Amino acid sequence: MQNSSDPIDYNGVLSDSLQVSQDGYIRMSLPAFMELPLSHFLSGLDNEPIRQTVEGVTETSISGYSEWLSDTSPRVTVGWDWRLDLTTGSPRYLREGMPRSNIMLIDSANGQDLGEETTEASIASRIDLDDLFSDLIKHIISRYS
Repeated sequence: MQNSSDPIDYNGVLSDSLQVSQDGYIRMSLPAFMELPLSHFLSGLDNEPIRQTVEGVTETSISGYSEWLSDTSPRVTVGWDWRLDLTTGSPRYLREGMPRSNIMLIDSANGQDLGEETTEASIASRIDLDDLFSDLIKHIISRYS
C-alpha cells in the first residue's frame, strides 16, 4: 500500500523528481504526461463573443478558457481556449488553438526535448482524447446559471 507521502510513479517519472528548469518548463516523457492526473481548476466565458460575418449573416459564438492542474509539486498546468460549436445540430465544446502549459516533453530514451510544437500537439491530443470537457461543462453551467 502506498503512503500518501510517497512519490507517485508516472510511467517511470517519480512525482518528487519533477523540477522546474531554468527556462520555466517541467520536463517529462509523453507516457508520463499521458498518465499524469489533471484536475479542473478554473473555466470561464470570454467577455466578448466572437462575431463572424458569413454571407451577410452575423454569427456569434460562445467561447472561453479552461485551466487544469496536477497534484504534483511543482504543479503542472495545462490551459486552453474553447468555443461552443452549434453547427452540427447538437452543441459541443471544441478546443480552439493550441494549449498553453509549463511542460516540455522529452524523448524517453535520451532525455532530449521534443520541442514546443511537438509538445503542444501532444498536449492538444490528450485534451481532445480525454473526457476533460465534461468537467469544464459542469463548471460553466454551475458558474453562469
